[in-house]
Amino acid sequence: MNKSLPVELLEKYISGRCSDDEILLVKQWYKSFGHDYDHASALDVHEESELKERMYQNILDKIEAADHKEQKVRSLSKWYKISAAAAVIIACTATFITLKQKHAADKQQALVNSDMVVITNNTNQIYKSVLPDHSAVWIKPHSKLSFPKIFSTSARMVSMAGECFFEVTKNPQKPFVISSRSIITKVWGTSFLIRDRDDKPSADVSVLTGKVSVSIKDKVTGNLTDLKINKDEVMIYPHQKVVYLAAQHTLKPLAKSNEPALQIWNRVNLSFDNKPLSAIIPVLNSKFHVHITVSNAKFNQYVLTADLSGFNLPEVLEALKKSLNVNYEMKQNEIQLV
Repeated sequence: MNKSLPVELLEKYISGRCSDDEILLVKQWYKSFGHDYDHASALDVHEESELKERMYQNILDKIEAADHKEQKVRSLSKWYKISAAAAVIIACTATFITLKQKHAADKQQALVNSDMVVITNNTNQIYKSVLPDHSAVWIKPHSKLSFPKIFSTSARMVSMAGECFFEVTKNPQKPFVISSRSIITKVWGTSFLIRDRDDKPSADVSVLTGKVSVSIKDKVTGNLTDLKINKDEVMIYPHQKVVYLAAQHTLKPLAKSNEPALQIWNRVNLSFDNKPLSAIIPVLNSKFHVHITVSNAKFNQYVLTADLSGFNLPEVLEALKKSLNVNYEMKQNEIQLV
């Protein structure tokens, strides 16, 4: 016999659904192999054992390979999930940190803004401001001053634009530093004038008393609050002046300066006893090197009795305003009583 049987018949036999004739047919077919050559039957006991061992090892290797493949798929899937989770955590953390930093920066900026005093003088008169350390700043028309409500423990930092006259209280342990458009002025307890307007090609600092050091703003390399003089700073003393020339980007010191703009800041001793304003104005013009006029001739008849010892011109003008009800306006180099 030894010929193949239909697969369906063999499956039917294995499942026990064959008829008696079919069972007989299958058994006859099985017995027909009894005389065929069988490689396994020719092996001795030892060779048969080795064959079984190799077959068993092959089975184990295939099982292990299958498990490894499955495990690798599972491991990769696991790492993908871990990586995805880490990416989400990192993204969320980065977003949180960014938002936190932005919130802190906004809060700090709001705090800075709320703790700053900004004075813009858009009038034609001089405005006096007293700082937290009791230093006085006289802000000329169309000029600006900014300073903190409370100075830090290490320095007194202010900024300005336009023209301001400073009378700074002495405090060697806490430098007074002024930042303007193009220069940095460090003060060592003194009175001085800074002019640094946006529409001018130069800036200058003139000292009335004490001493200051001046440096070009974008050349400052040392610490602004350093109590030592840095190599980029130019030190100037009373009646000296330093000019910043934007075209050359340099500072030009002037050894002796009879700066007219400083004259109004000199403190003089004046006393008037029942004097008409027509007699007072020439005295003021002479003392402060200015040109004062009246807008109405009737002002000349006003009479003043006052002790103005130690006053500078802006304080004298304030005294006239309060005592005679005469206001004033500054236009270029002229002062008009109105």
